[in-house]
Amino acid sequence: MASSSLRRRPADSDEEPRAPQEDHRVRVAREKRKRMRAHLMQSVITVCSGRKLTGSTVIEDVVRHAEVSRGTFYKYFESLDEAVIEAAAKLAEEMTVGIASVYDVLEDPVLRTATGFQTFLSRSWMEPDWGAFIIHLDLLNGEQNQISSKVKGDIRLGVETGDYFVESIDTAADLLMGAKHEAIRRIIAGQEDAAYIRDITAMVLRGFGLSHHKAEKSVGDAFARLCNEAPGKLSWWRADAAFAAGAD
Repeated sequence: MASSSLRRRPADSDEEPRAPQEDHRVRVAREKRKRMRAHLMQSVITVCSGRKLTGSTVIEDVVRHAEVSRGTFYKYFESLDEAVIEAAAKLAEEMTVGIASVYDVLEDPVLRTATGFQTFLSRSWMEPDWGAFIIHLDLLNGEQNQISSKVKGDIRLGVETGDYFVESIDTAADLLMGAKHEAIRRIIAGQEDAAYIRDITAMVLRGFGLSHHKAEKSVGDAFARLCNEAPGKLSWWRADAAFAAGAD
């Protein structure tokens, strides 16, 4: 008979081993690097908007604006081109994701067009550096980008519902994208006030075959909805009384 002094082996536990917790210092360092990278990209956007992106002078201006050394800049980016490309991709993704929160839920093609168009122009009015950067890098151009795809999809839907009367989807999309590009250029130059956003949006809709009354009403409805929902959904939106008043 086995001795009673022998101990039983403990039963295997069903609990999964806990993952080792991340060292606090590692987490803090990672967050610090993330903030610095974002800070540098913002300086790139500010400095490089509307100017040639070549030469050491630009780098000097970027690091001066960011208040860091050239060595710090090159710890995060191998070149200015890399920083510009990353900033451009970030802006495109940010705008596409951001606009989806106030745009994708809409089913009416006219409201979709009016909302999307006014959102881009509103951001350019609120953040001129952003508008200058996307215009300078021509981020609105390109047959395959998501913005162009959504614009054409809305126009096609508008034709199917009988709201739009255009002979060519591509031509109508060129009209809208061209108007958006020129409108952003005028806005960032300080040549237009906030009411201009509403006026040119209505003009684009009339170009798609809407009556004056329906175009004006659709623009007003879309803008009112944007002002109501954007503050809680778009991080860049400013609850600016002057902006709202200027669009009345």
